[in-house]
Amino acid sequence: MKQNKCFFAVDLGATSGRTIIGTLADEKIVLEELTRFNNELIETGDHIYWDIYALYNEIIKGLRIVAQRNLPIERDRKS
Repeated sequence: MKQNKCFFAVDLGATSGRTIIGTLADEKIVLEELTRFNNELIETGDHIYWDIYALYNEIIKGLRIVAQRNLPIERDRKS
């Protein structure tokens, strides 16, 4: 029996983000949203920035779910 391949993805947009698991099985891709979060902007010195620390913490939350569920995430074997 062939094991399904799982991939972890992060989708960051202008106002929100999410972490996703994509599972490849039987020549089909199934997407599951793990977390969804706001992308709060920071305004400093007449410039607007993404709050990179908040985004980092949200990505870590998604990875913790992956670890708790013991999902076998594929990695890039080229590097």
